[in-house]
Amino acid sequence: MIGKILCEQFKLPDEIMLDTYKVTTAASGILRTQLTHDHSSMNEGLRYFELPTDKRKYAGKKVILLTRNIKDVLVSCYFQATKRIGKYDGNISEFIRSDRYGAKKIITFYNTWYQNRGVPKEFLHLKYEDMHNKPEATLSQTMRFLGLYQVEENLIRDAIQFASFDNMKVMEKEFMFKESSMRPANVSDDESFKVRKGVVGGYTSYLSRDDIDFIDKVKREMSYPFE
Repeated sequence: MIGKILCEQFKLPDEIMLDTYKVTTAASGILRTQLTHDHSSMNEGLRYFELPTDKRKYAGKKVILLTRNIKDVLVSCYFQATKRIGKYDGNISEFIRSDRYGAKKIITFYNTWYQNRGVPKEFLHLKYEDMHNKPEATLSQTMRFLGLYQVEENLIRDAIQFASFDNMKVMEKEFMFKESSMRPANVSDDESFKVRKGVVGGYTSYLSRDDIDFIDKVKREMSYPFE
């Protein structure tokens, strides 16, 4: 959505839309913006107790932290790990209990950023659920944070429609994006798509009662801060 707005506002080529750094560098007056998993990615594969806690490199910068319901994150990560990048071959119950991929890792990462939220010059916490429930307000807030204070309402609406899951799913199936990260691993397997479902609360279709109880127990024990 950020890329779509900036490409339209500053007449930039659609080819750079998904490259946040390129598109913000080319947009006059916008802070150069880099997407990062900040050492939490499954490709890096650190265990939860190996995640770095020193965030001093973000001092003087502006940071947007995007969080999501942990159970939904775990389901999404499970299919990414098993269907797309080949990092895991166990079942989902084992996955959520893994030190390298599971609930403890996500909560550790969120806790660390909560504790360090005063380190950056400015810190904005966005919720995935708000992007679904109030997309216009959330996207407008994000663009102001990046330094774009005047965005026409039609650009906001068009970006939201463009980035809707239905539209993104069609574009992924038709290989509209050049980036391999935005292509299905197996076109006959819906769970192998990058744009899979994006449903708030969809975890109930995949996690057992024991799995849900386990995640809730870890949240209580580790004092999850974002609820």
